Amino acid sequence: MAVASLASCSSDYLDVAPKTAVTSATVENTQEGAQAALYGLCRAMYYPMNGNTIYDYLGANGESFLMVFYGDVMGQDYFSYFWGCQMGNNFSWSNNRLNNGWMPGIGWTYCYNLISQANRLIVHNDKTEGDREVLDFIKAQALTMRAHGYFRLLQLYAPRWENSNNGEVYVAPLRLDASTADVPLSKMKDIVAQMRADLDEALAIYDRTTTRRHFWWEPDEDIARGVYSRLALLIHDYPTAQKMAADARAPYKLMTADDYLGGFAERQASYMWCNPVEPAGKNIGYFSHGAYYACQGAYPTIWGFGAGSINYELYREMPDGDIRRKLFFTPDKLQKPTSLKASSFWNAGICDPATMDLAKLNSNMKIQLLRFGQSAVPGGNTDKFGQPYVCRDPSQPSNPIIAFGAQYKFWGVDMYGTDSFPFMRAEEMLLNEAEAACYNGDEAAARKCLEELIALRNPGQSVSNLSGEALLKAVKLQRRMELWGEGFNWFDLKRWNEPMIRNVWEAGNVNSNNIPASYRLEKLPSDPAWRYIIPITEAQYNTAIDMSLVQ
Repeated sequence: MAVASLASCSSDYLDVAPKTAVTSATVENTQEGAQAALYGLCRAMYYPMNGNTIYDYLGANGESFLMVFYGDVMGQDYFSYFWGCQMGNNFSWSNNRLNNGWMPGIGWTYCYNLISQANRLIVHNDKTEGDREVLDFIKAQALTMRAHGYFRLLQLYAPRWENSNNGEVYVAPLRLDASTADVPLSKMKDIVAQMRADLDEALAIYDRTTTRRHFWWEPDEDIARGVYSRLALLIHDYPTAQKMAADARAPYKLMTADDYLGGFAERQASYMWCNPVEPAGKNIGYFSHGAYYACQGAYPTIWGFGAGSINYELYREMPDGDIRRKLFFTPDKLQKPTSLKASSFWNAGICDPATMDLAKLNSNMKIQLLRFGQSAVPGGNTDKFGQPYVCRDPSQPSNPIIAFGAQYKFWGVDMYGTDSFPFMRAEEMLLNEAEAACYNGDEAAARKCLEELIALRNPGQSVSNLSGEALLKAVKLQRRMELWGEGFNWFDLKRWNEPMIRNVWEAGNVNSNNIPASYRLEKLPSDPAWRYIIPITEAQYNTAIDMSLVQ
């Protein structure tokens, strides 16, 4: 897999000559091969999962697919016409426990792809020839990636920590070598222990070396601490979560208001880990995150799928002065003169009840959408970004869906809508730190974190009087607002042991939501669908696995 990935790399973003063939011996025994394999492993985080028709069709491209589909589409704060209406019942959780379905299969395949590639680097590192410090750094990176792969696996296929009997439940095979031998299921606590060991070893190596990463898509010591913080939150080890998050974000600045409104198309100062924006013509095109989810990406504009909209119940909780409100088309965005009113958004002659589309039924609303879209272009730079939800290819017929609550947060920079999607950024670490601090009884630290973020999003708002449950609730709300569309909501609700409730739009009821009736769903924490089932292909391939242990 590393060799195949490397063959597709271009010198423009690797700053090395493209390779067309790398022997197994070169990958395993030379520094050049180890470095190439590491870059191939990193590329697997954002490169198409080719070789399976359904994966290709769905745009399964690694980390951003896992984050947006599993983390947002399955949650309550994000509505996508593509997944909610165009793609049938996949959004309804009906396939989470279907062991021959693609939903359990994609996550499993992606996680073990990272793990297996990392294992190969780790196992062969000690006998690889070359600069030992550089090779040690590569090993630390591979250990970080293996821990990350297992973290994603636990998010999807493990129960909540509080439902695991302190980790005694069986979850998945723990593979630590480069073989394809049969491996039985391991307990959650054993996978967690291995992740801790990997991250501890990685951090020790990072600490003693002077080698540093060259690209933002590589892991390093800050990413290792970030993964550690995520793991610690998952298993409720709040002291570790607080410290690791604080240390991870220390070298990074938070996004300013201008940064946050800048389109998320290219790396910002707070991005700790992200995919690159490769040159047009050499990038992954229709498989990029932005092709599906940028407001002027290929799928929303050419095929009209819609790039996602915010749950209006969450939007209502945003304070009036919060800059994040500027990124969504909602009733308060109507510009005068117009005969439309806020109540028009709940008029079936203006808002399509089946899709929440506002762009086709009423000419006055179309004018409003055009005005808002023009004002929402980041920095007013239409030469760079073009117009949102407008087809860039005049040869293609297009009637883009622009839904009630449509997002203008994510933009792209070429004909596909290619963007640099953040896998981890400083604001997440700040919110990890704040949440952990609440549970640690360190309310002063939690308030300080919130004040640092709020000063950049809604100056003048104060949290100085918050404590206890009210403070924790404020942290969770800030997390939902700040990280909207970045792949956290479903994972957070699961971790928080909270229900997932999608309330829906009702004609004439201005107090109702902005989600079509077909998308209505309520999942209590006790529902088994919070835990994805292991794909049947694993049991067919791995005869040592006992599926009865995880049913």
